[in-house]
Amino acid sequence: MPLTPWLSHYKTDFELARRRRGESIQFDGLRCEAFDRFLLVGFPPPGDDSWRSVDVTPIAGTCFTMGSKPPDAARATASDLSLHDACVELVFGNGYLVTERSRGALPNGAVAAPLASVLASNGDELGAYFARVARVDHLPLVALNTALFEDGAAILVPPRTTIDRPIHVRFVSTGETDAQPAMSQPRVLVVLGERSRATVIESYDGPDGIDYLTNGVTEVVLGNGAALDHYALQAESAAAYVTAATHVIAGSDATYTSNAIALGGAFARSETVVTLGGERAACTLNSFSMAADDRLVNAHTVIDHAVANSLSRVRERSVLVRGARAVFSGRTIVQPGSQQARARHVARMLMSRDAILETTRRVAVEQLPDDDPATRVQVIRRFTRAALNRVYVPSLRTRIEQLFERYLERGYA
Repeated sequence: MPLTPWLSHYKTDFELARRRRGESIQFDGLRCEAFDRFLLVGFPPPGDDSWRSVDVTPIAGTCFTMGSKPPDAARATASDLSLHDACVELVFGNGYLVTERSRGALPNGAVAAPLASVLASNGDELGAYFARVARVDHLPLVALNTALFEDGAAILVPPRTTIDRPIHVRFVSTGETDAQPAMSQPRVLVVLGERSRATVIESYDGPDGIDYLTNGVTEVVLGNGAALDHYALQAESAAAYVTAATHVIAGSDATYTSNAIALGGAFARSETVVTLGGERAACTLNSFSMAADDRLVNAHTVIDHAVANSLSRVRERSVLVRGARAVFSGRTIVQPGSQQARARHVARMLMSRDAILETTRRVAVEQLPDDDPATRVQVIRRFTRAALNRVYVPSLRTRIEQLFERYLERGYA
């Protein structure tokens, strides 16, 4: 691909960050490989099936600049999504660790720490996981994240270890940079050993009305018999561009349960790829999204039943009002020899008459009443209750309820 002005801009950012970091030869080589791949492919082209009916021009045509390190903790965490019942909270502002707001430690040899430091000290051990679950060879935005991320979270749980309280990883975008608009590249790596259990919460937020890009990548590896409850709360600026890729590999008898709630973003894209790689592996993907005023919600889900006796469930709920648009796509793959694989997909949509839905899936659509604002709010509250009932962390449920009310006040009536 020719080195267009925007590619040249990203190349400058990459070279500046590379000189500043001074990373090991091995890790620097991985960064260079990822960035070369991004330069070769660029942003997803129109023919990319996973981006069907989604125009990436607003992102591809904008020269985003890496966000600045926040000068103080207060500015980096202006909107407080702290969770009191978390055993560990790691807070990042524009991708940089905010030490003053991060707290806690895990017991029994488990680790929840900044990813950059863990890769620097245990790069050989993590080499089998990092950038191997979410690969850079055919995923351009994953490649961009791998090349440019400043820091993130590494959560490593040894075999036969249970972490009773949730681990909270919080990413805050301030939109601050030397040249607007800003971007950040959040990164999370979760590795659960054989028969281990944990709950991980990711939250993403930023000041409303600010234009920026958040391009997140999460990799999850579950050993045989491991179980992960994974929550993702996205409450970014209504003017922001948000992309999130979650890639999971589950071993035999492993269980992955996801609850993803997306409330912000002018352009909000989520990509979930789960490989059920061992017998009796199971995944449950629950998602809820709200969009209004010409915003776009895009969800792409791929579940690969790679072996026999695997199980997958997908439940989606969305609210679209006043010209909002949703594009849902994805596929369920059953490999040869994967007998008795079971898959279920249920999608429900609450829409006003001027909202737009494009999907390759079967969706049950409920029309939102257009007459009385109070009635519309009651219908939305009733519709969201199913999503809240699957949130089992008390402080997280309280935060989500508060955010729901805030978004309703912004004009969903």
